[in-house]
Amino acid sequence: MRYSVTVPDQEYFDRNIPCRTACPIHTECGRYVQAIGISRDEEAYLLARAPNPFAYVLGRICAHPCEDACRRGKIDEPIAICALKRYATDRHNLGGGHDPARKLLPPAAKRGKKVAIVGAGVCGLTCAHDLALLGYSVDVFESAPVPGGMLYLGIPHFRLPREIIKMEVDNILARGVTLHTRVTLGRDISFAELRSQFDAVLLATGLNKGRELNIPGAHLAGVYNGIDFLINANLGYEIELGKRVVVVGGGNVAIDVARAAVRLVNESSGATEPLAGRHGASGAEATQPEPAATESLQPALDAARMALRSGAEQVCLVSLESRQQMPAWQSEVHEAEHEGIVVENSWGPKEIVGSDGVVTGLRVRACVSVFDENGRFNPAFSDEEKVIPCDTVVLAIGQQADLSFLGGHEDVQVTPRGILKIDENLMTTAPGVFAGGDVAFGPRVLVEAVANGHRAARSIHVFFNGKSTKTVLSRFRIFNNWEMPRGFLGIPRQTMPVLPANRRIGIAEVELGFDEAQGRAEGLRCLKCQVNTIFDGSKCILCNGCVDICPENCLRLVDLTQVQGDERYEALIRKRYGMSAANLSPGRAGAIIKNEEKCIRCALCAQRCPTQAITMEALEQQEREVFE
Repeated sequence: MRYSVTVPDQEYFDRNIPCRTACPIHTECGRYVQAIGISRDEEAYLLARAPNPFAYVLGRICAHPCEDACRRGKIDEPIAICALKRYATDRHNLGGGHDPARKLLPPAAKRGKKVAIVGAGVCGLTCAHDLALLGYSVDVFESAPVPGGMLYLGIPHFRLPREIIKMEVDNILARGVTLHTRVTLGRDISFAELRSQFDAVLLATGLNKGRELNIPGAHLAGVYNGIDFLINANLGYEIELGKRVVVVGGGNVAIDVARAAVRLVNESSGATEPLAGRHGASGAEATQPEPAATESLQPALDAARMALRSGAEQVCLVSLESRQQMPAWQSEVHEAEHEGIVVENSWGPKEIVGSDGVVTGLRVRACVSVFDENGRFNPAFSDEEKVIPCDTVVLAIGQQADLSFLGGHEDVQVTPRGILKIDENLMTTAPGVFAGGDVAFGPRVLVEAVANGHRAARSIHVFFNGKSTKTVLSRFRIFNNWEMPRGFLGIPRQTMPVLPANRRIGIAEVELGFDEAQGRAEGLRCLKCQVNTIFDGSKCILCNGCVDICPENCLRLVDLTQVQGDERYEALIRKRYGMSAANLSPGRAGAIIKNEEKCIRCALCAQRCPTQAITMEALEQQEREVFE
């Protein structure tokens, strides 16, 4: 191997690593995938963890936009990037210790500024993590009795074990962050007090209220809101469910509600706190053990909870969208059906039917289209109707922000969508008050909340007249004897092992994670998109050998007159020949055009080239950001 230093076409090389480009925090997905394939697990962990203080969490529940962009998906199926992140973090944890490299960091010099963060969710805690590393004094205020936001309150145990959340949060608090739970802004502390006591405030309160559905019968006993349902279930409060439960909604929250309902106790016996009270959401009046007591009692509580939650007898999910249009992840829908949940697609709720003030059924009508010709949400229905008998209806049709704490603070403006108005630096219309996450952007996936937290920390730092200098060192690594792993195209995507349906009770985690053989095999499937075929036009003799040998037919030798009008090539042609392709005479110049989407990095073209005009090279970059 040898190296060359040059000024690269940054956009071109970034575009050729679609997984990293698609990730909101630009994780080096391909590099940690490849490291796992060759048994470099510690390297894989460090690459996955570098931009992400919630690497363990997102290894289980990330929306993985990187997989949607993965080029391997054009051949068969994308790399299981999210599952391999979990593999890397699980293996690292087995090796002892959550984050030893960060624990060894020397404490940052104190900067003399205090920041308040409202909301201990992913965005707020990520921001707290970064600001603490920069030396700021950070206090996080959370209305719930536990930190984690919707990680803890909205995502069921069987998808995300609570010890994983605790480990991530504890690591952030170990940076010197002060956490205040059971403190609700606007009730326990006023917004004015917060602003007067701190030099900057980040509002990261999320969308903690469920949307209401204005249909007849919505007031009946047995009708619950999906967000309230999950919050109370995840905090361990008993919820009175009937034998037959209908969940309304087609998103991931609705799927979580339905799968949680299967696991919940059929009848309430001495409920600690009824759902209607909604105290579980704020932690204001619910009786909870002190933190130390909770930790010591946790095994017993978990065992008791598992024994109690035998589940509803029938759970049906009613989705307005067709199966293909459902916003929920299809893998989660499949698992729900595997657990016995019936999914009724293309039906919309018309009326909640009841008797003596209690739910007896849900009247639905057939939905023929969800969106109009302009792509706007505008459902159309036919005359077909039916009643689904049930004892409980849970409405999981969306979320909204609770901004009641802003009363009397007109300087913090709210958009028509009911979220906080912010500028490009995440500052609200009030100086020193920032906002991030769902309360500033609307519903987003968790990895975007991490990106918001990083961005908010940098913006707050700059607000305090801080500075940051980013330096990127680039070099090309040239591989003289490049080859891909033998048989890599024949390795199928590995299937995530799951708990058998008859063992899915209580809080038992459903997905079990890859074993070593699966992790290595999946890592070897990567196409290594950071490695590119680089052509030296001064050596090329236009022999067509590379075109002939390419197994994917991704190379073409063309006359430059054939590419006239194509903006991708016109600038290059003008720079080389001083004129546009249209002004070139046929036969004067040719070019090799490569379809990057189809290239499998097999290097046969480089091996075939008689003049060594083709080399396999990787653009390696080292980014360093210094905060002053």
